[in-house]
Amino acid sequence: MSADQRARRMVGYLPAVLQSGSKLQAFFSTLALELEQMESGLTRLMRSRWYSLARGFPQSDLPTDKADSELGRVAALYGLTPRRGESEDYFREHLAALVELHRTGLASAPALLRLASMVYMARQPPDITWEGDVAVGTFTVLRADGTPRTVRLELVDNPRTRAVASFRNVGAAQRLLTNNGGLETELPQIALRATEREIAVPILHQVETGLDFIFLGRVPLGSTLTLNKGRPPFIDGHPVSQPLIVANPTRFAGPDNPSAPARFNAPTARFSVFSENDQFPEMVPGETHWTYDTLDRQQVRSYLLGWSAQRQDEAVAQALEQRNTPRADLRFDWSEVTPATCTLRIPVDYIPLHLQLRGEDLQVPGLPGLIQELTAAMEYGRAAGVTARIELTLPMPPEALIAREGPLNMDITTRFTMEEFTVKDALASFGSTIDLHDTFDPPREELSWDGVFDATRFDTSRFKP
Repeated sequence: MSADQRARRMVGYLPAVLQSGSKLQAFFSTLALELEQMESGLTRLMRSRWYSLARGFPQSDLPTDKADSELGRVAALYGLTPRRGESEDYFREHLAALVELHRTGLASAPALLRLASMVYMARQPPDITWEGDVAVGTFTVLRADGTPRTVRLELVDNPRTRAVASFRNVGAAQRLLTNNGGLETELPQIALRATEREIAVPILHQVETGLDFIFLGRVPLGSTLTLNKGRPPFIDGHPVSQPLIVANPTRFAGPDNPSAPARFNAPTARFSVFSENDQFPEMVPGETHWTYDTLDRQQVRSYLLGWSAQRQDEAVAQALEQRNTPRADLRFDWSEVTPATCTLRIPVDYIPLHLQLRGEDLQVPGLPGLIQELTAAMEYGRAAGVTARIELTLPMPPEALIAREGPLNMDITTRFTMEEFTVKDALASFGSTIDLHDTFDPPREELSWDGVFDATRFDTSRFKP
């Protein structure tokens, strides 16, 4: 209703004798104008409190000027400020998505990926999928030339972190300490380097389990012996034929003990644990203690009474007549599950457009600015007590292998392509072949008997028929 319409309606409510008064008409006209301004002010106030109707800002304005707008003041209630190069339309979308996340919850993996996508000024919501235990967020952004580009973010909960424990100039029987700060039992890689002189038959003792890990060979001066689970021993990266023996001799005493089963060299003696290239030291969560030493020939033979004479002689020949343990360097490498941690993996080859513009300090934020904004977004959404980390990745295009065959010639080239490729030609037969098929039927009978087992604390047993 206009001011004139409101003034005529108010004058019409008066008695007929008063409606023709000029002063009364002027009074109601002024009152109608004031009421129109009040109504317009109330409308503007209500519109300014609604994010889709509040007055916005030009995209080229400075962030401080954008924050002073009606839309910027509404967003400030949620701790959100406009960024350089951010348009009014996307800022409204950003604000609505942030309010929705507050309603549905911030600490979930989809919510954290959505917060990260807002840093890239991507359209909401992003496409979120799961690849095993990894949450993947995919969205489309614009390059500097205006062409679209797909960005992939990965969020990993409790990621694995590489841990290292190094010890230099370690002497015989010196106690070493490693600490597994993760949540699971890990298998370390152990590297022993001979720094003083050649090491003959080194033995590594794990205090908590009582296990001895014995390499029945020698480590030359300046060389490194590397031990891994499921792989043979390596010296300077080359596999060696000498085995790794795992034994637990804690049930035996010295040679002067009158009890035959308690002696190393007794025919009826039995190891609680004895295996060749089978077991490997485990590191439970928490502290693990180790000692390093070497064995002489008599000690080596006492471990191998169950072997053939030839194998015993070969192993004993690797040891010294008298034990003389040189100093060495030891290194333990393992990966541990980091508790209360989430890692966001981002592509390093894309920087959002707004972070490629110079700021008020005349500096281009670039990649450090992106890391800072992503860290702030992760800190905003993470649960209390959870540490957020950012990891950089370099996406590689698929690799195509092209084989061309000609007379007495075959050319193989490799190229990278951004397009998906398929196999265009199948391999044909190159001549006669021999196929071998197993004709033996699987066994149908089972061998069984009755007996009693007495279990030991080392998880082994002795059968009593």
